[in-house]
Amino acid sequence: MSIHRLVISLLFLAAFLPPVPGAEIGPFTGPEADAEAVRLYSRANDYVNDVVEGKYSYSYIQFHWKRAGANIDRILRAYPSSPTAAQVNTGALKLGAFSPGYFKERVLPRLEEKKVASFDAINCAIFLYYLENNQDAAGKQQLLSAIIQTLCRQIRWGEALGFPVLDDERPWLWNEVIRQTTIYHNDKLTEELLTNIMPERKAELLATVAEGLAFRGEKIEDLVAFLAEQGDTPALRAAMFAGLVRRELPIQRALAAGRPLKGLYDGVNGIQEPEQSSDLPAWLQTIPAGADRDEANRRYAHYLAALGRIDEAQQLLPAGGSSGLAASHASHLVDIGDFAAAQALSATYNLNGAQADRFRLDLLEWLAQSGPDAETAAVRGRLPASLSVEAGYREFQGRILSTEKQLVVREHTFANLPLTDPNLVGRLICIWSLTPNRTLRGAAPWDAVVHKFAPGFENLPPPQDRKKVEAAGR
Repeated sequence: MSIHRLVISLLFLAAFLPPVPGAEIGPFTGPEADAEAVRLYSRANDYVNDVVEGKYSYSYIQFHWKRAGANIDRILRAYPSSPTAAQVNTGALKLGAFSPGYFKERVLPRLEEKKVASFDAINCAIFLYYLENNQDAAGKQQLLSAIIQTLCRQIRWGEALGFPVLDDERPWLWNEVIRQTTIYHNDKLTEELLTNIMPERKAELLATVAEGLAFRGEKIEDLVAFLAEQGDTPALRAAMFAGLVRRELPIQRALAAGRPLKGLYDGVNGIQEPEQSSDLPAWLQTIPAGADRDEANRRYAHYLAALGRIDEAQQLLPAGGSSGLAASHASHLVDIGDFAAAQALSATYNLNGAQADRFRLDLLEWLAQSGPDAETAAVRGRLPASLSVEAGYREFQGRILSTEKQLVVREHTFANLPLTDPNLVGRLICIWSLTPNRTLRGAAPWDAVVHKFAPGFENLPPPQDRKKVEAAGR
């Protein structure tokens, strides 16, 4: 018999065979059906009671809670006349603490959101940004800036530009994006943004591009050509000077300490020829006198102080204006390992009250990057309780950016930070996600962060999108 005729014969016989019980969809009645409904409900309830938030990952929870929902759907579809189905319909039976309807309509969609939020660092930061109780507008904008930078660094330009913001915030968003397009040589997108920005906001974007070109290592003749094309203004020259200073400082520090030039820029791999140094004094002299020149002088003074050239730095500032150099000077002393002298700068510069506290916050971050733990603790102990939140943020930021004491992130590293502001934690998450020296071991830490800031499933708002509700239950 040929294979074709055999298949036809088998199909013909199958049409007259009794149905296989496991393949039936019901409805079923009788004692066995009632018992099966009880078993399905018991399993579903166990899933929800035993696989709990905070103890397991959201992916693991979702796998079991979706099975719980599927069990309830099976009871209602296959055993609708059973006592268990009747109790489910009246709400007498619950899944954990939730009625079946609430579980399907609100809990499962919220669980889907949490699972997505815990998937990776940027998802977690975006989840913190959108938390219902996150109403700090200024803090949210700082977090959004970090999110946009992260998306750009991950080459997700469309998502960065498409992030939902108000119309009057769109130029700000474009400025955040164009900073990264310039550094990362996405010149086509840079040109598109400059072409399509409203004319009154173009100068702002041009200054950002000018700074990025200088920072990424364009030759002086190329910078001059950009000025000739876009308009040679003091503001653009000052912006380029800012980029040159930002680029030059790590180079000079590395050369002085005999460190390699590779990897100087916190993972910014768009930097060209780090061994190429710039003549900062020569460029400074090309900026005409005025507000832009004054700002450039202040920036150069901080650069000199950060290299330990404090006498030269003080000559650039007006009389009595050198107190602001303390933090930059401290970064130099920490860099060369003179931690005691760094702490003494508060007295050296006659800093008092709020000035001294702000200096110690900066010093705390420098010490967290490369100083001894004892020195770090000593500075932290001299800060007032009112600055404990910012101190915690600055210290952990220093630990993230440290290239000498590599941070190892564990499951609860971020969740255990003494920070309750979602914007601060979100910013730290973004900073950590971009550092080239990060190390992640064990379970991903984002489940614990999501649970810390959005625990529980009680009093959830009604669903707004039926399709999302249905998708979450599948």
